[in-house]
Amino acid sequence: MKRTIAIAALVVARSAYADCPTSPDDPVCRPWTAILLPTIYGTYYMPNDASGPWFGGGLEVTAAWSDNTPAFGPSQGKLRFDLGGLRSSTAGTGTMVMYRGGAQVSIERNASRAWLVPYFDVDIGGLWTSATGSRAFMDGGLGVYLWHQRTVIVDLEADGLLPFSDPGKLGGLHVQLAASFALW
Repeated sequence: MKRTIAIAALVVARSAYADCPTSPDDPVCRPWTAILLPTIYGTYYMPNDASGPWFGGGLEVTAAWSDNTPAFGPSQGKLRFDLGGLRSSTAGTGTMVMYRGGAQVSIERNASRAWLVPYFDVDIGGLWTSATGSRAFMDGGLGVYLWHQRTVIVDLEADGLLPFSDPGKLGGLHVQLAASFALW
């Protein structure tokens, strides 16, 4: 009896294996690439100094891919360049312009699903305010593709932002929610 239960458990566990088949009949398993996807995003930035938090939004241009196969490398990802405007909840701080370019790559190799795919990201960019001028920064962190399909990608990320100058004041948390759309 115990042996029969163990064999049944192995069969059920094997049938729940999440990899895509070798001939991808499932639309999630078909490889695709999309270039110049327009993206809108909302962002939150909390620097270490008292000038924040900052809230805003912006536009992003994206190249994305999905390749749920056993091949080496991440199954989903995006290359991006974005430009946004932020306002602080602290009076008299003005407007901040944030721009950056970078990449997101999934942690999983063969996710075989379009939802809740974890990724890590890294970017290089700059911040500009009338008070501080232009400051270059690097950020990196973790995120999740809430939905990742050829027509729509929705992702949420949290990054540690590290400016190259004055990191004690301008370093901090950066969170972004983005939605990319395929127009063709």
